[in-house]
Formats: sequence, C-alpha cells, structure tokens
Amino acid sequence: MSIVSLSGISLDFGAQTIFDNMSFSLENNSKIGLVGRNGCGKTTLFNLITQKLRPENGQLHIAKNAQISYLTQEPELNDSQSIEQSILESRADYVQYSNDLQKAEELLSKQNTQENLDNYTKAVERFEAIDGYNFRTQMKLVLTSLQFPVELWSRAIKNFSGGEKTRIQLAKILLQPFDLLLLDEPTNHLDIEMIYWLENFLTNLGKPYMIISHDRKFLDKTVTKIAEIENKNITWYRGNFSSYLKQREERKKLQAKLADKQQKQVKKMEDQIKQYRIWGNARDSEVMFKRAKELEKRLNKITPIENVTHEKSLNLNFKDTKRSGNDVFVFQNLKFGFENLILAKNVNLRINYQDRIAILGKNGCGKSSFLKLLLGEMEPLEGIAKKGASLQIGYYDQMHLKLDSKLTVKETMWQMAPLETRGYILGYLAKYGFTGDDVEKKVGLLSGGEKARLYLAKIIHEKPNFLILDEPTNHLDINMISYLENALENFSGTIVFVSHDRYFIEKIAKKKWIFQNNTIEETDRNLDELFFQKKIKPNKSEQTKKPQKEKKINPYILNKLQEKIEITEAKITEENNKLDSLHTKFADPDFLKKEKEVITANTQIKLIEDKIDNLKLELDELETEFLELTL
Repeated sequence: MSIVSLSGISLDFGAQTIFDNMSFSLENNSKIGLVGRNGCGKTTLFNLITQKLRPENGQLHIAKNAQISYLTQEPELNDSQSIEQSILESRADYVQYSNDLQKAEELLSKQNTQENLDNYTKAVERFEAIDGYNFRTQMKLVLTSLQFPVELWSRAIKNFSGGEKTRIQLAKILLQPFDLLLLDEPTNHLDIEMIYWLENFLTNLGKPYMIISHDRKFLDKTVTKIAEIENKNITWYRGNFSSYLKQREERKKLQAKLADKQQKQVKKMEDQIKQYRIWGNARDSEVMFKRAKELEKRLNKITPIENVTHEKSLNLNFKDTKRSGNDVFVFQNLKFGFENLILAKNVNLRINYQDRIAILGKNGCGKSSFLKLLLGEMEPLEGIAKKGASLQIGYYDQMHLKLDSKLTVKETMWQMAPLETRGYILGYLAKYGFTGDDVEKKVGLLSGGEKARLYLAKIIHEKPNFLILDEPTNHLDINMISYLENALENFSGTIVFVSHDRYFIEKIAKKKWIFQNNTIEETDRNLDELFFQKKIKPNKSEQTKKPQKEKKINPYILNKLQEKIEITEAKITEENNKLDSLHTKFADPDFLKKEKEVITANTQIKLIEDKIDNLKLELDELETEFLELTL
C-alpha cells in the first residue's frame, strides 16, 4: 500500500523547471536515500510531499489519516518552551490519556464503584494502545543518546546553540507518531557516536523513511533504495549508496551505448532518405520518392535515447606554496580550556609536515576550541603550544563567518585579489561553479552549499601550506565532497581537521587524535571500535520478521544475455548489408527497366526491413532485461 504517490508532477520556480512529469510512490517498507546535486530539488521534493508547496501539474495523493514527520535543516521550535514541553507538545495523545488515567486512578482510589472501575479500565486500555507506559523510557533513550541528559530537559530552548536545537528537533520528530519519516541532512550536527546511534534507531524502526544526506556511510547502513534526482526527474536504484554508484556507472555505460547505436541508425536512415530523393529526382521515379517517404515515417516514430551528459568536474586544486618547517606544532604538557572547564591537559603531541590528522571526540569535548588554539585565538592555560616556522594557514570555518554577507560573489574574490583583471576573477570563480548571474549574487543570499564552495575558493586562492578544517563536508553535496577529497589528497602541505563524515575521515586522515581520559591521545583504533554502540535490541514483532533476501545477480545469466545481445546485433548488421546491396541495384538505369526484378527487389527490401524491425524489437527486449537485472 502506498503512503504517498506522485503522478505527473511538474514544478517551476520562475523560468527554471525543477520537476517535469515526475511519478513515483512511497510504500510501507520504503527505506530510501534521496541524492542529487545541490539545487536539484531534494528539499523541494520534501516540501511537495508535506504539501508546503503545490505542483503546477500532476497529482499528489497521501493515504487517509497518514502522518508525515519532517526534519528540516532549520529547526522549527518554540524557543520559549523547555525541551520536555516541546517534546510533549507533539504527543497530545500521551498528555491527554496520561491525564485521563491519573484522574481515573484518583476517582477509583476515593470510591471503588463499578463505574469508576470501568472508567479506569478504559483509560488503561487507551493508554496502552499508544504505548504510553513505554513513552517516557523511549523519550529518555532518544534524548540522552542525543546528549540531552534529564537535568537539561527543563532548560528553555532559546539557551541552546543552533546545532543543539537541530538535535532537539530530531528528538521531537523521532518521538512523535508518524507513518512516514522525512529527514533532511539528519547527521549535520551529530557527532560520530550519535550517528551510529541514529543508524541503529532507523534500521530497527520498522516504519518507512526517506533521507537526504551527504553522509555516504550513513546511507550505506540505513537505506535499501537510492532515488537520484537528475534532469528534472527521479531515477531509482536498488540497494545502498555503494551499490547505487556501481549500478549508476553500468546504467550510464549502457545508456551511452544505446544512444550511440540509435544515432548511427538515424544517420544511416537520413542518408538513405537523401539518396532515395536524389535518385527520384534524377530518374523521375515515384518509387524512389515513395521509399523515401516510408523511411521518413519510420524515422519520425523513433523516440530519441538521451545521451549521457558528462558532469563537469570542479577544479579544486591547491597550488604549491612555500613549504613549512618539519615541526608544524609541538605540544608539551599542554592544558587548555576555560577556568571553570578544562578541556584537555597533559597533552604531549606533535604535528609534523604533511601530517593529515583527524580530531575526534563527542560534541562539546573541545574539538573546535583546539582548532582555535592552533589559530592563536585561544591561549594555553599551562604548558607549551609551539608554532612552527613559515606557516601559511588556511582556515575553513563551518559557519563561514569570514564571508561578508553584504558583498557579491565577485566582490568577495576581487577583495582578495584587487590587482587582478575582471577576466581573471570570473575565470577563477567559474572553476568553482559560479558562472553567469551567480557571480552577482549577494553572499547573504547564497545557499549553504554555495557558501561552502565560495569559502573553499577563497581558501585555495590564499595558497596555504597548513589547512585547518572545521566540518568541511557540511552543506556540500556528495559530488562536491569527492572533488574536495581529491584536492586534499593532492595537497602538499599539512592538514588538521574536525569532521563527523566517516568516509571523509577514512579517506583523508593518516592519524587520529581523540579527546579521551581528560587529554588528547593519538590512536590506531578504527572508528567502529572508538564509537560504535551496541545495537538496539529489536522488539518481538521485529524479531519474528523474516529478513528480506538481498537480490543476487548470477553473472552467468548476465554473460548469456550479453552474448544474445551481441548475436542479435550481428544479425541486424548482416540484414542491413543485404538491404544496402539491394538499394545499390536501383542506381543502375538498366535495372530499373526490368519491371519484374524491380518488383522482386522491392518485395525483398520489405521482407528484410520487417526482419530488421523484429530483430530490433528482440534487441530492445534483451537490453531492457539486461538493464533491469543490473538495477
């Protein structure tokens, strides 16, 4: 049964088409990852499903009484409420039935009548029906797992940071009743331990969800299908994110092959039509014009296969700059933090030239403060933090505070290079995806992803030899993260970074420093060992469910299909050669005088064309079968 179905949906923003004739449905077992480039319409699709937006064309159907919970990137909370009040606000049923049960208990304790006993029994049944006795336990589990212990529940939301508010919103969304869960970048403000917890929560949830995320490991663990928004529509892939990457590559190869074949066939038909007309004019032959017209009709019926458009990659290239010394930073008996809060002490570590160090730890442990120490924005309380020679620091601030919101994109770069020409500035910005009117946009009006790209462009232009990165993958789409990873891998200097993106950490970091035991220690342990918590034990109903069998593709079947495709293609080529041979005869004036032979040749041409059409249908079915097996 479909919870949500979209049919023929089209949506425009001004002159820009976002979706064109898009159709799909979300079922009760949906566990979907929604991917696509920044600006392709992922969040817009969520707003359509939740009816915050209305499509120009098409129909949206939501199952009767279906409840949809939607985690937005910007928290939608009442700042004057406490955490507990905010959570309970979304559980009016729990509050109502809890009060009813309490009143029924009081009445029964005062007067043990049959009427009061019946009312109490009904109140208990209603409370049990919403799993009321377990709600407080579940509330404690969710909030404490998101680092909100019970002593913080009475604090007003206005006293929490933006990241903490996002986590409160996540807790609220997970604890309220829903039939479908929509999550827009749920891991953005979670530390690694919280991400592991959320993965376990979702995989044991037993309810459908759709997730927008740039966290590749998170998608690998939580989804069974990937939906990609591309070219104003949506394409579906079975399996997790890693499986999607492989299938997408195979699909594009096959699509390119089919498009190329079709283009060659169309070109051949067009050439034949021209030749028939030339012969018709030269010999005043109605037969030739008729053949040209028939072939033209067939040509007009062909539906073009869209060729693969190769995505333009961004050139994030850190140019070589002056080399730093071998000792980038040396820490001896370092203590840092605040008078009333020591973040770490007895730190004895060294950052060497060309180190790639990931700084790890729970939210609030002091990771960002450590970066400020490296930047000289924070002084040690005790000990030594010795800065090396010839350092040119490039700092990526996750909040992008060093960007002036009043300047345009072009002005931001020109401010850094005032002596450069307009052509240089526009060319440089184009490398980072800013072209046309984009360069005239005010920084304050840019999306999170656009600000991140501009900030990276700014840092790279500074030619640093020591990069300090604070959550660099936030707000970037997956493609952009890949470009950044490639650039960092080719960077010749030193990198220290904070990130919760496990794939990014594993790819970039050569060392891991973790906040633990009231200090910072270097560790060789992997992320699973450092942060993984025990899986949430599934309830009995979940335990009794049979695991879904993962679709396995037999390579023998694929090979046999490929052989059949190649044999059918060879047959089509053979018949086309016969056809060409017959067509050549019509160029001979003596042949055209032989009426019986002309009639026989035309009959043979018709038979061969019919055979070719049947072979093409067979080829199309074989290629479709091959394509479906690889999806």
